Formats: sequence, structure tokens, C-alpha cells
Amino acid sequence: MKKYIKRMIAGLMLCGSVASMQAADPNFHIYICLGQSNMEGNASIEPIDRQNVPERFQMMAAVDFNNPARKQGEWYVATPPLVRSYTGLTPMDYFGRTMVDNLPEEVKVGVVAVAIGGCKIEHLDKDYDASTLKNEADWFRNYMKEYDNAPYARLVECAKKAQEDGVIKGILLHQGCSNNGDQKWCDKVHKIYDDLLADLNLEPNSIPLLAGEVVRSEMGGVCGGMNAIIAKLPKNLETAHVISAANLPQKGDGLHFTAHGYRVLGCRYATEMLATMGIDDPKVAYSEEIPFVPTPEPSEGDFLFDFQYFNPKIFAEGTFNPETGVFTAGQWGFGGWEYTTPIDLSGYNYIVAELNEDEHNGVEFRVFDTASYWETPYTSKFNGGKLVVGELNGMMKNLDNGSIVPLNTAEVYRLGFWAYGGQPIHIKHVFATNDDPYNAVASIEAEDSQTDTAVYNMMGAKVADSLYNANLSKGLYVCAGKKIFMK
Repeated sequence: MKKYIKRMIAGLMLCGSVASMQAADPNFHIYICLGQSNMEGNASIEPIDRQNVPERFQMMAAVDFNNPARKQGEWYVATPPLVRSYTGLTPMDYFGRTMVDNLPEEVKVGVVAVAIGGCKIEHLDKDYDASTLKNEADWFRNYMKEYDNAPYARLVECAKKAQEDGVIKGILLHQGCSNNGDQKWCDKVHKIYDDLLADLNLEPNSIPLLAGEVVRSEMGGVCGGMNAIIAKLPKNLETAHVISAANLPQKGDGLHFTAHGYRVLGCRYATEMLATMGIDDPKVAYSEEIPFVPTPEPSEGDFLFDFQYFNPKIFAEGTFNPETGVFTAGQWGFGGWEYTTPIDLSGYNYIVAELNEDEHNGVEFRVFDTASYWETPYTSKFNGGKLVVGELNGMMKNLDNGSIVPLNTAEVYRLGFWAYGGQPIHIKHVFATNDDPYNAVASIEAEDSQTDTAVYNMMGAKVADSLYNANLSKGLYVCAGKKIFMK
């Protein structure tokens, strides 16, 4: 009788094991993603990045999220942020979108990411000694604490859970700035790759590893020399591929790409991964051309900041002409609107700051939720352009200790423009609105238009040389600087 019971239990265990194996969907492709701040996401997430995210593109939370609410080890539609609650746009965002656009409809794509700003490749290693964290900065220890000071173990834990649902198809890596000049970097990456495959019960050298270049020197990258070392990785690891960062703009710090740069880089990761599958001419989710920039106008119900109350001397001696909107900051100066009693902008979705001319003076738009000017504000750089659109619901600020925390938009004490100073800034307007500036649609009939201007889809890809006689399907497009709806 005891033997019978033991056999029955063994049989039930075997059935459970088989059922578990059968639960893994071969059409759910999983990608492990790791790295430092450029994989973590260091550019602001713009409204367009939260729109039309395919349900077939999923992310597994590797930590608990507060905003949006997500639980570690669970799958969600991959609406950014993908790494932690207050991280930004990453190459993963448009990698996943491009992948699902080029794979059969029954195929889903999932990403599992562990990325930590400022980390060295050693911090991602299986054998990293967490006791050495006592020598690291407080902000970095806070990041590591999110992963119980063991990022490799957390990545394997989540990847194993992901294997219950799908099949691991590849690894995405973006790391290098913190190991700038490290001639042993390729060996260290190779070890992590081998350890991951062994711990996930994958055959050696069975999946590709894609490693992205850091910001190139000619684009102002301060660690651009590291790319010469990254270029050697395929000679060290036969399954490795290097993803070019050629012509990708950086946000002004020499380390991190702009949102446009992350989108293009993500598409490049996907193009290379698809090539390993034999798909050599993929549909790309985002154009490498500089994307459409709207020219939003305030409407009824918006909160328009009046030039008559603009103070050019909040910090340093600046000047401002309320008739022309021209502000010249003093050295490292700040000018804008300041309030003794804070104003409440929490009832609006967006704040728009637009210039009449491209800026060339390091201009930033800043919003303060503290009475003191010396406390950290929300900051967004114009990066040589004319427009900043900030999402008030979810607006963040980067503290000096490395933490990223929400801005209290219900208590705004000042907002305006910071610059190096001495050069005119041509301000068009600043206003808070509930209308998405990227979705102001002008509806027209195609046959009524004779506009001979290139037409772009909503991801920035050119789809026709002109609107006239273009064979376009129903949907939203950009033409002559306006969004149109084709019926």
C-alpha cells in the first residue's frame, strides 16, 4: 500500500512537472536586459511613448513599482517606465515595439530588466561581493537595495519565472561608461553571459547577446573611447553583436541619449535581433529622422502664464521684454514666474514651454515645488530645440543623492527658464493644459488637399512624398507640420 501511495505521489509530481513545462508558450519570446543608466532609462518619457503600446509587448517587473502599481515577478503591458517606478525611456521600449511589428501575430515579446545607473559590469556579476557596497555613494546603495544588493540573483530569479511562460531568445546589454577604458570588459561580459545561460539551463552559446555602444565622441560623448573596447566583444564571444550609436544625439551631459536617441537605438537593437532570425528588411517602429515637433497653442480652459508677471531676476540680473517675449538671463540665471503662495497645477495634464527660435545657450525649463530656490526642481532641457512638454501627472525630479521622486504639482512656487546667460531666449508662451500637444488633430479629406509635402506616420517614419494622390490607409499622419486624419 505504501509503495502504491509513493508511486501515485511520484506520478502526480511528474504530471505537475510536465504541466509546468507545457505552460511555457514557444510563441512568447523573452529577452533578458541588463546594464547601467542608458538601459535603465535616462530620458524623459514623452506622451507619445505611452500611446499605442502593443499588448503583445510585455514587461516583467523585477522590483515592486509604486507608480504605476506593479508587483515584482508579474507581467504587464510594456508601457514605460520599464525598469523601476521613476526611471525613464530606454532602448527596450522601441526594441519591443519593433519586434512585435515584424513577428507573426501569435508571437508575444517580453522583456525582463535589471539595470542600475552608475553600475560597473562587476556589479552585475554573479560573484559580486555586496560587502563592498559600504564604499559606494548613498545614491548608488539606494539603487542596489532595490535588488537586495544582488542584481544578478534578481535577474536570474525573474528570468526563471519568465521561463514558466515563454522561451528566452536573447540578451540585451548596455553598459560601459563606468568601465571606461577597461581592457578586461569583454572577458567580464563573457563570464556573465556564460553564467546566465548555465543558471537558466540554456545550452552554451545558444542565444545572441546584443551590446550597445555608448554615446560616440563625435556626438559629445565623454566615454566614447569605450566603443573601441565594445567593438572587440564579438571576437571574444561568438554570439555577440554590437549595436551602433552613430549619429544618436545626447542630452547634454555627454553620457545619456535623448528620447529620440533611445527610440532609434531600440529600433537598431531590434533590427539586429531580427537579422539573427533571418528577417533582413524589417518594418522599423521609429524613424531615424528627427521626429515631428508640434507647435501647440493654448485654448479655452488652459492656464496661460502672463508675460506681464515674468520676473527676469529670480536668480542673477536678467532682462525681459514682455512685448517681444525676449529674456536674457544673467550668468547662470533664472527667470520666470514666482509665487509666495504656491499655485496648484495638479488639475492639468501637461505643461508646455515653447520658444520662437531654437535655443543655443543650454536653456532648461524648471518647475519648483519648494519655496527655496536651492532645492531640486523638475528640469527639462531644450537640447537646441524649441519645445518642452512636461507631464504634470508623474513629473519627477532628480535629487542630489541619486533618488528620483515625484514633484508636488499641487504646490508650485516658481517655474521658468534657466540658462548660462548673456544670449537672448525668444519665449513664445508657457501654459498648462489638459490637451495632449502631440494629438491636436486637424481632420481633412485627402482628395481636397493639394499639399506637396512629405507625409509621416505617428512614429516619424516617412510614408509618402506628398499627401496629394498618396495611397494612405485610414489613420493619423503628419504633413506640413500638422497632424491629419485620413478618412
